Amino acid sequence: MSKTTPHRGTDEAFLQLMAVSGSSVLKLFGVPTEKADKYHFRAVVFKEKRIEPDVEGIPMLESEEGRVFIEFQGYTDKFIRYRLMTEVLQACQHDQYEGKVLAGIVYTDKAFQKAALSIKSFSETEDCQFKACFQEIVLTDYTEKQLQNIDPKLVVLAPFTLPSKADKITLVEKSQQWYKTVNKLYSIDQQQSILNILGLFILNRFRDISDKEVMAMLHFDLMDTVAGRQVYEKGLIEEARNLVTIALEERFEMVPSQIIEHIRAITRHDALESLFKYALRCPGISGFNEMLSKKRLIITLEERFGHVPSLIADQIRAINRQEVLDNLLKQAMACSDLSSFKKIFSKAIE
Repeated sequence: MSKTTPHRGTDEAFLQLMAVSGSSVLKLFGVPTEKADKYHFRAVVFKEKRIEPDVEGIPMLESEEGRVFIEFQGYTDKFIRYRLMTEVLQACQHDQYEGKVLAGIVYTDKAFQKAALSIKSFSETEDCQFKACFQEIVLTDYTEKQLQNIDPKLVVLAPFTLPSKADKITLVEKSQQWYKTVNKLYSIDQQQSILNILGLFILNRFRDISDKEVMAMLHFDLMDTVAGRQVYEKGLIEEARNLVTIALEERFEMVPSQIIEHIRAITRHDALESLFKYALRCPGISGFNEMLSKKRLIITLEERFGHVPSLIADQIRAINRQEVLDNLLKQAMACSDLSSFKKIFSKAIE
């Protein structure tokens, strides 16, 4: 494990929380206990394509009362409201669902809510506003006591009620309390999953704390569990994507949505790290897009055919025509083997 602790993401941790204790999250949105306890977690799976790089479907909670779609936002995403609305409409259309829907966003910090673009109306009529279709919660607006008054099991979200610069003595004391509360409220078979989630939320909220310190606070090693390792690794990928996007927005302000979509499709940390470095020094957004296309092409070849000869990789890096890169990427996805691609590639670079 790295000696330094990068900023961890929250998406995967929240998905685990929804699966283990989704009813508690529903109560945060005002759903009565007797109704919240009837919901169960599932995902609408799109077999023909993946909706997100990390999730093979759209997660939701479902009961006879209706469906609930919730996004957990622990970083800046201008289009979070658009993305949530897209997921709701797409999932309902896929299942031909016509019942009631609740959609909501849980922000871990007020700054992430402020950064989100408002949903603008699709016509000039005043009553055509999508923004009224879902609810938003900001965890920093709550105290730990308020969360536990809603549902004691919401203690897992307590890290976000503390200032992000809280001193370590306070954090150690609080973590010990949270650890005891988790062991008291959750069944034995749920405790480890909840502690995984709690640990990752602590890492996300308090940027100066190390993973080893969290392990000591919660009396376990995050990396000793498969779930912990998976969530940790996916959190690193999520954060790396965010850093690339933020760097581009800081330098060029407007970043085409297609570029952001392609960045979010990359699941290799080493590729995202090099893209982040290039985003800081590239002369323009078109130059970055060219580098991104080269990365995507090489990754596609590696994922489909295993090893990619260094000569081919070097020749791909030397290509400076976007249309050639785009066509080669399509061919890399369609070719049955590497030999077939080599033939097409040789003609393309002549």
